[in-house]
Amino acid sequence: MEQFKSIEELTQIDRKHLTLSTLTGKVIDLEKLHAALAAETLNEEVPDELKGQFNIAKNMALYTYYFYALAPEVHLKTYTVIEHALRLKAQPKTHMGLRKLLAKAVKDGWICDAGFRRLETTEPGNEWCQRMVDVIPRMRNSQAHGSSMLVPDCLHYISICADFLNQLYPTNKDIGLHRKGE
Repeated sequence: MEQFKSIEELTQIDRKHLTLSTLTGKVIDLEKLHAALAAETLNEEVPDELKGQFNIAKNMALYTYYFYALAPEVHLKTYTVIEHALRLKAQPKTHMGLRKLLAKAVKDGWICDAGFRRLETTEPGNEWCQRMVDVIPRMRNSQAHGSSMLVPDCLHYISICADFLNQLYPTNKDIGLHRKGE
């Protein structure tokens, strides 16, 4: 069970990181975490309201150093930022849920596998993106409706969120780079 932190513990590494380090052999480093999060940037074309929410997610991820249990909240935040970005891009006349917004993004070529750095592909196919149409809403819902699962990897979620937003709002040089049929 999570405990309320004492005032002395607020600025110390969360003990769960230290426990995890006994399994992995690595202790999380605050400066390296900050540098990795700082490297996740958004294109100038991304609207400021999305940039602000993305920075909130990055700050939350940084604070997992002090409070490990924030990780699921970071994951949820990245899903909500992605949904917000899709809604701004699509500007639907009627309500569209996350699944429909994701399907539209894939169908219309707003996102593709080649636009996600961690996939290490330059192929224009969208196998991963097509799977994400179902996976992301399920993952978002599991976080939004209660879960006690703690996964420490916030950076992965932040990176995927950045890649989503940068594809939805590409720079002029990136427009059409990963579009369907090109």
